[in-house]
Amino acid sequence: MISASGRRRRTPSLLRTRILQWMRGPTFARDIALVLAIKLVLLMALKYAFFNHPQADDMNMPPAAVAQAILAVPAPSAPQPSTARPQETPSQRGERHAHD
Repeated sequence: MISASGRRRRTPSLLRTRILQWMRGPTFARDIALVLAIKLVLLMALKYAFFNHPQADDMNMPPAAVAQAILAVPAPSAPQPSTARPQETPSQRGERHAHD
């Protein structure tokens, strides 16, 4: 398209047009993208603030030791001898019931 000044007018690129439309109108996709971006920033800030470094210097462990502690199957313990008395029935205890 040629304007009155003799220069050719540039048509905005498709990407630029889409970005301008995205910024102008309140769209659901834009709101979701904005909320997700804010959540990502907040989660990364929390991770850095609380989970990036150990609390004390002596809390460092080699990754192999941590993996073994987490993934190891505990050895079965020997069954404990029962110290409880065998269950008695009501007739053995001498209890009387209403129908007796």
